[in-house]
Amino acid sequence: MTGVLRKEMVSPLILSILYCSVAQLSSGFVIQNNQIWGSTTTAKISNSNPFVRTATRIADEVKIENPVNKVLETLEKRLNEGSLSGAETSEFFMASDLILENLKKLRNDEQPQHSVEQPQHSVEQPQHSVEQLQYTKEQLQIAVGKLDADAVSTMLNAGLALDEKTNDAAFWTIVNAIDRAEARNLPLSGDVTRMLHHVFDADMDHLLQREKVTTNITCMQPDDTDEEMASRKMNYVFDDADHKNLPLMEGRKCEGGSCCDKCSRNIFPTFALDNESSLRIFPDMASLTFNNLEKVPASTIIQFVRLIERVRRTIAHEYGLPLSTILPLQAYSRKYVAGTTQQGGGGGEGDFVILHTDESTHDGYHYSCVLYLSTQGEDFEGGDFIFNDPSKSSGETIKNEECEDDELDDDFLEALRNGEILDRPLFDDGPVLNVDENDNEEENHNALEDEMRRSGREFTSFHPKRGSGVIFSSGWENMHEVEKITSGTRYAVPCFFTTCPVPEAAYDQMKVGKPQTDEDIADDWIALLLAHRKEEPMDSVGRVKELLMKWHYMCTPLSEH
Repeated sequence: MTGVLRKEMVSPLILSILYCSVAQLSSGFVIQNNQIWGSTTTAKISNSNPFVRTATRIADEVKIENPVNKVLETLEKRLNEGSLSGAETSEFFMASDLILENLKKLRNDEQPQHSVEQPQHSVEQPQHSVEQLQYTKEQLQIAVGKLDADAVSTMLNAGLALDEKTNDAAFWTIVNAIDRAEARNLPLSGDVTRMLHHVFDADMDHLLQREKVTTNITCMQPDDTDEEMASRKMNYVFDDADHKNLPLMEGRKCEGGSCCDKCSRNIFPTFALDNESSLRIFPDMASLTFNNLEKVPASTIIQFVRLIERVRRTIAHEYGLPLSTILPLQAYSRKYVAGTTQQGGGGGEGDFVILHTDESTHDGYHYSCVLYLSTQGEDFEGGDFIFNDPSKSSGETIKNEECEDDELDDDFLEALRNGEILDRPLFDDGPVLNVDENDNEEENHNALEDEMRRSGREFTSFHPKRGSGVIFSSGWENMHEVEKITSGTRYAVPCFFTTCPVPEAAYDQMKVGKPQTDEDIADDWIALLLAHRKEEPMDSVGRVKELLMKWHYMCTPLSEH
């Protein structure tokens, strides 16, 4: 553990030693350190100065080889190298205290004896410890620049904190260390991952000080108790648009996991700072997946992991769950491009996302997040993120106890057959369609679709901004969709987390199981994220699977494993 020995910490003993050395030099001869402070060697110097006389008497009368040598060695290292470890600082104070006690004893022996008893004053010697030392912000910055994780730990434990600027400096110090190690084909130091853990901790501290808007809602899950609802459940299987009509009941499904019974939506206007979400600084983050990292710079990989880890810690904080029980199940960058149609799932391009529930998509998705890397109104138009809920004014109950198919009257059906649009509400509680008969057919069709989509529903829209984030429970209480993008390109990072535990047998089957040392953690970072090697698809899948299972062990210190 590295610390810094400041001038004011130097004890009077050191002044005595330095004074003695000057006196020896001025008298025309030099005595080597080991000759003065050896265990049996003494040196007698004729000098009337009390400091010199006292210092030399220590050498003459007391065997203190280890403390004195320790003090001299420590001072020499401080002068040559500029800093000391926390352990060395602590040993220095212990040695100096021991010598000071002997010095005090010797001085007391030299005091004249008086017939009148003098009052005795008990002066308690200060006890120095690493935790009690006062450090400065500048010293913390120096330790960060030197990648001295132990020194940073000591200073943080003493009460200092990594502010946003210093934390960013720590991030780039880590990146530079990784790049140097890779260029020289050297193993990654444990200091790198220890410092990275400090960065993750500071990230969370900063986030807790920023604005957040939370809406607590009732957890919902599919209603499996009503057999009459079976047909409506089948409708959803064949028609994505019918998802909103799925019969629900209160409760958290959380299959195979350990979710809490609290459900909510959390909006973070500034989840990441500008420099943390910049595609100019991290261009590869626009299309990043863990499956293809061969040509992605270390800076982008680490920054991506940093954001995902921040989400994981936020979920643990918001829902009161142990951090070790939450693991990412999927995370990737996604590009939404106006005028395109998504081909397949995952990160494929498209200009909208249909109404869905994340836990319905994958039963292991228990908590969800979307981070934004572009801004509506600047980089794209349209593309609102929307929570889609039953309307409170529509007469629908939250359990859908009396769900009935919406019925269209004969006149409206006939109008539809004739390609006409009636200038009246589609449903009794719906808005009036005001469509010009001369409008083109596509616009009429889109207007009809939008009215049907909104009928009986309440939309809560979020306008994406770069650096913002939405975190929510993944159950049916949070059905959501993305409105169509009308122009530009929208970049986002969807990520999904599970509370399903990893079987211990899975770690046993890995080539290298759970990390046992800081160096093991560093090795996992290289093997699973930073190797920059070409992989076959199956190898990539296996690596990513191991990465996600080991995530907690890689992103936290050994004390939290």
